[in-house]
Amino acid sequence: MTVLVEDSLRLLAGRGVLWITETPGARAGLPSPAELRDDARVRRMNVHLLAVISPDSALSDDAWRGVNGAVIDLNDGGFAARSSLGALQRLVAKAASHKARIVLLDHPPSLGGNTHDGPMWTPVDGSDVAIPVRYGLSVGEALKLFAGSLPKDADLHVVPARGVRRANFWGRESKLAWSSPVDEVKDADDLLVAASLLPLEGTALSLGRGTSEPLLRVGAPWMDTKRVLDELADRPLPGVKFEEEHFTPHRPSDNKYDGLSIPGIRIQVVDRERVQTGRLTLDLAWAVWKVHGDSLRLAGAAGAPGLGAALALVAKGADPDSLVDASLPALVAFQKRARAVQLYR
Repeated sequence: MTVLVEDSLRLLAGRGVLWITETPGARAGLPSPAELRDDARVRRMNVHLLAVISPDSALSDDAWRGVNGAVIDLNDGGFAARSSLGALQRLVAKAASHKARIVLLDHPPSLGGNTHDGPMWTPVDGSDVAIPVRYGLSVGEALKLFAGSLPKDADLHVVPARGVRRANFWGRESKLAWSSPVDEVKDADDLLVAASLLPLEGTALSLGRGTSEPLLRVGAPWMDTKRVLDELADRPLPGVKFEEEHFTPHRPSDNKYDGLSIPGIRIQVVDRERVQTGRLTLDLAWAVWKVHGDSLRLAGAAGAPGLGAALALVAKGADPDSLVDASLPALVAFQKRARAVQLYR
């Protein structure tokens, strides 16, 4: 936002503009988009901020009446469970269909810019470009990767973040105004765990919602924690450790096991550089499934972005490590393509 106002506002001069964002309020000392209406620099450039709306609202043709400019400000975490890449492609196409200039405010990912882990998935409809479930690209970099799926006449301009390096793409360590893409989690290490657990939201497991540490633990009344941990011990997962515990959800947003003290497993990051989020998701689901079978209701996770297909195979007895390892050639190919679109070093 600062770079837009200080360096790139000319791109929107004389235009009626939509500001498209999931976070419309002020954050980390920056003004809210609505407050920019009164900024002298905005008035001087004759930029008319017509509305601040959500990505879903911006997909309506009615929202674009009298609009010939748009700022897209999406908080993409760089991992499948909170990916906005599909929405971004649809927004660019919608803006292009209304001949509106698009200014994308670039955001670095929250979980590192040099680490990628599979399996692979295709987040953009109509594109055959596959990326890992943790892809470590900024939204601007990802747009370059998916350029072939964007309208050729899109008047698109990316405003890069200023003064950041890939090695610091870890939450607040980037020194940018940062908000977590998962509201319940405020720390980058904890976000690694949440990125791994969110694909299991549709199963019968509690992910700790309604506790002081949501999305950092799993549990269920029927879980034999010791046996599950024994299964996990046979396939060591780098960068994390597991602790047996009981926890009690209170008025959980997922309505799972309200008021019950349930056995569970707490997951803690001990080496963020070694965590493989996709492998952690699949191995954890496999261990619970192997001990408890259909009590897990793993089919409920079949629609999870990036990992749904692999979780469906685990429910049929597939070895999760083999599923991840099978994606290694495609992962290596992606890493080469990712280097070619990097905006930050």
